[in-house]
Amino acid sequence: MAVITVKELQALGAADNGRRVSMGNSLYGTVRAVSDGVVSVYVVWRYKVGGKVRQIPVGTWKDKGGQSLLALRAKRNELAAELKKGSDPIERKAADKLKIEIDKVEAHHHQLDRLEEIAEKKARLTVRGLFDLWRGLSLKHRVDGGTEAQRAFERDVFPLIGDMAVADVKKAHVQQIVDSMMARDIARMTKRVLSDLRQMFGFALDRDFVEADPTARIKKAKIGPDGERDRVLNEAELIDLFKKLPLSGLAATSQCALLLQMATIARIGETVAARWENVDFERRLWVLPDTKNGKAHQIWLSDFALRQFEILRDITGATAWVFPNSKLNGPLDSKTVTKQVADRQRTDGPMSGRTKQIDALQLAGGHWRPHDLRRTGVSTMAELGALPDVIEKCLNHTEENKMKRIYQRATYEGPMRDAWRLWGERLDLLANKPDNVRVLRVA
Repeated sequence: MAVITVKELQALGAADNGRRVSMGNSLYGTVRAVSDGVVSVYVVWRYKVGGKVRQIPVGTWKDKGGQSLLALRAKRNELAAELKKGSDPIERKAADKLKIEIDKVEAHHHQLDRLEEIAEKKARLTVRGLFDLWRGLSLKHRVDGGTEAQRAFERDVFPLIGDMAVADVKKAHVQQIVDSMMARDIARMTKRVLSDLRQMFGFALDRDFVEADPTARIKKAKIGPDGERDRVLNEAELIDLFKKLPLSGLAATSQCALLLQMATIARIGETVAARWENVDFERRLWVLPDTKNGKAHQIWLSDFALRQFEILRDITGATAWVFPNSKLNGPLDSKTVTKQVADRQRTDGPMSGRTKQIDALQLAGGHWRPHDLRRTGVSTMAELGALPDVIEKCLNHTEENKMKRIYQRATYEGPMRDAWRLWGERLDLLANKPDNVRVLRVA
């Protein structure tokens, strides 16, 4: 077979289909002609190893779009040099192919290892981490964005199991949380935390973070009745409270906090978090930008309430906070005033490092808390003629009825102002009670 040239290759046509041609240096080609007239030559190189003839593909020549004759011969020279060094190109190619397959298998195993590692990390997800994930995906749809649940978990759940792996949490751990809360006689809050734990672990169960819900066998009914507080101070007790506050040993700021909370029926936590930038003395307005329901709340200040802010301005007006902490870099802890009130109604003796005036704020109706002052204000507002819807607005409660919430947009600004004014006037009378003031009956 004569060695073919480039011109001869270019002259090949459909009639040459299947023809074998010699291309020199043990290169041999097979002509392939397709129906559209395009001609190519499939080229192999033949060589001997151990007395046996072998052949290996070198490439395909095509006038346009294929390898040139020069490139095919260069490839043959590379393979011949490899053979001269003792490496069989076919064996090396098979080894390369095997290596590729091995690499694929190794990559697959590596991927399986990564998936197993991810699964293990999920299994080792901590309770705190699960809560963050749950809050980001589910609690954000609550009215308060999950703030109240976060506060409750920080207080009663995370200290016990926050750093524990979710997969390791058992019924006994949840029961421990319930028992520790019930020791404080807060059945209603205990049920709420248990309900949130159940929802969170249901969330985890749906995503295969846990195999079983550790809250499933703990029943709310066994916790007992809610014991919802209904303590309302009657006006005789309020008169007594006004007399006792100055003698109680409470700091002037704490006394103002209680009186301000009572006059505005705000929550004690929202009261002590007040900032001076949100108090407008000229317009008699106090704005609470961050409240329990996630909405800003605007309070009209009666003379009684405004007077508390005026007293406080002389004490803390140089700071950003109405009730600054000891470092002046933030507000007073929301529990501080509540603890101070409780310390002054103790029956088991003073606690170490706390006030010795353990009966300074005891009242005839029994133990009371700052939140009871909010309830007292609400009750008296109703006695003074304020309508329920108006009082709900003063409390900054969210309307539970969805239809009313959507379509009833009345702000009640005037009636709300009247309610706060009447309540403030009543407090002024009780604080300076003349003999002819009739004490109202508060339900």
